[in-house]
Amino acid sequence: MKHSILILLIVALFSCKKSKNIEVSNVLEEKEVYSNVEPKKSVLILENSFNFENFKGSYVGLFLSHQYGKGNKPSYANKINITLDSVEVQSKTLYGHSVVAGNSRPFKGAYTYDSENNSIDVNAKEPGDDKYDGFFTFNCLSTNSMNGFWIANDKNLAVIGRKYNLDKLIYTYNKNTTIKVEELLPLYNSSTHEESGKKEAATNDISKYNASNTKLTYKDVENLKKGDLEIIRNTIYARHGYSFKNRKMRYFFDSYVDWYIPVTTDIRAVLTPLEKENIELLKRYEKHA
Repeated sequence: MKHSILILLIVALFSCKKSKNIEVSNVLEEKEVYSNVEPKKSVLILENSFNFENFKGSYVGLFLSHQYGKGNKPSYANKINITLDSVEVQSKTLYGHSVVAGNSRPFKGAYTYDSENNSIDVNAKEPGDDKYDGFFTFNCLSTNSMNGFWIANDKNLAVIGRKYNLDKLIYTYNKNTTIKVEELLPLYNSSTHEESGKKEAATNDISKYNASNTKLTYKDVENLKKGDLEIIRNTIYARHGYSFKNRKMRYFFDSYVDWYIPVTTDIRAVLTPLEKENIELLKRYEKHA
């Protein structure tokens, strides 16, 4: 009897130890799983915190002269459109392009993301095969603003450094957009800015005819002044976001037309049949005005 009791005690003691070992083992396994999962969650949150869609788009404003070179006749201020197109997250490379003064140029460079301020800092280069190529450095906030500097590669240009403070804007074509002459004309006609070039004073007639939504006749335009004919025709281009190489028209639209956004250097494919007809008519009368 004593022998049987002793065997039962040994079996019970062994079972108790085995049970305790299993419980400890389960606790260790749970801790290991938790310690493995938690860092992965943290890494995923960090990777997803940068959302390029917040920054993607066009930033528009004045491209202001900041540093002058050896060239003559500097252009003090042109309206620029800097567009952020895409990123490669692994290489931390940003791609974009700029449109200014009748020139469209791509750029790419390294970016860093500041999660605390939700902003990116970018250092980007243009290809370098164009006379006006250079180096952009800027800070961009997802709150729709960009500010920075541009340095020219060619130090013989009239302007070798520019600064800019831009707002994020969306371009849309609107055939009914007009020019607010009551605000614009007093400023433009009294301007003696060297960038305006040889210009004729504009009149209220530039808002009298919209060549994007109305078919013009020779009776409409035969008595218009040459300066008015030129602006009416170029307003068609401006509605399509054309970036002007012509210094006089660039000065007019960059400086005085608030809705104007340069987005392209070639609009031939997007002109409407009506606009094409009106352009030809206006050109004929410009020659003899």
